[in-house]
Amino acid sequence: MTADEYFDDDIKRKAIRVKGHFEGWVNPTVMQRYGIEASASEAWELNGGGIFTYNSSARPNGSKKRKGPGSNAKDFALTMFKKNPNQYFYRHNEPGEEQWLHDWLEEEREMFINLARQYGCGDKWGLFASYIPHRVGYQCSNFYRQDIIRNGIVFDPSYLFNSSGTPVYVGQQRFKRINKDK
Repeated sequence: MTADEYFDDDIKRKAIRVKGHFEGWVNPTVMQRYGIEASASEAWELNGGGIFTYNSSARPNGSKKRKGPGSNAKDFALTMFKKNPNQYFYRHNEPGEEQWLHDWLEEEREMFINLARQYGCGDKWGLFASYIPHRVGYQCSNFYRQDIIRNGIVFDPSYLFNSSGTPVYVGQQRFKRINKDK
């Protein structure tokens, strides 16, 4: 069932409604600090362009991809820092910033909610995380599913709720098909 079918009227009135997409770019403070371009297309083209690949011959630093323990994923992500910040911030904090692993503070939760209200959310978690100090994209994505969606703070059409109240990702295409049949 949809969030509108699952939650009561009070929660429905207060909910932030998103399209399932983050409409922002990198935090402007981070952009300025590291010289990241003003848009995704500029960042990509001005930092080498091309088609994305994991092929080692196409890597900017010529490094080879290693598998398993000791892989150089962070090194590769760092080469993409200015070209594809979403990829970098999904798993890594701003260089030199400690990642917090504890439960989310109320201040962080409010920051998350305000950011969702301003730019939307539901994808591009690395870019989203650039606005929340000490958190990375996969933490934001998990917090979104486990707290924000589950508690009806944000209504995202990419999620339906099962009978036990667990949000289940169904994606945009499936949501469009479901609504088309109604």
